Formats: sequence, structure tokens, C-alpha cells
Amino acid sequence: MVYISEAHAADIWPIGLSAGVINYKHRNISDRINCAKNMKKEHHFNMSVVVDSMNNTFRDTFAAWPFRAFIVKNDVIQYISNISDSEYNILELYQFLGDKM
Repeated sequence: MVYISEAHAADIWPIGLSAGVINYKHRNISDRINCAKNMKKEHHFNMSVVVDSMNNTFRDTFAAWPFRAFIVKNDVIQYISNISDSEYNILELYQFLGDKM
């Protein structure tokens, strides 16, 4: 998983606790790393997590904001979710994973 910029940072686009947590805009890479660590801990996330650069290279290159699912294997993108009306069909992701398992 790549942890990108906060979609609903409380000091930029606040939506309160409906996002599950209140985070602020990352001012530096340490802020982003700390938010990623907190997310892993809070959600018992067992997947590897890396953070995007402060230049938001991953987010902007792959149009990952506000969310998008990618499957990467051996440094090759195997799957990118399709987004329609700011959402994607999670069943497509499950089907892709099921076909590969």
C-alpha cells in the first residue's frame, strides 16, 4: 500500500470523524510516515506500507487520489481499479484476486 496525501485533512477539507480519524495536512515526510504508522496500528494492517514523496509523485502519476486500488507484483502493475463517480467496484478487485489465487 502507498500512503498518499490526506484526502480530508482537518485543516484543508474537514469532514470530522466520518473519515474515522482526524489528520492534518502533512507538512513534512515525518508527518506522512507517522500517519501511515498510526493507520497500520489502528487498523491492524498487516500489509507493507510505503509513503508517497512530499512531491506526491505516486499520487499524481497514477491518479491515486482520493483512492484507487493497485496490485503490483515483481515491480509490475498487474491491476488498476476503474473509478466512476468517485468510487470503484470492490468486487472487481476481489474477482481479480480470486482469479490470481
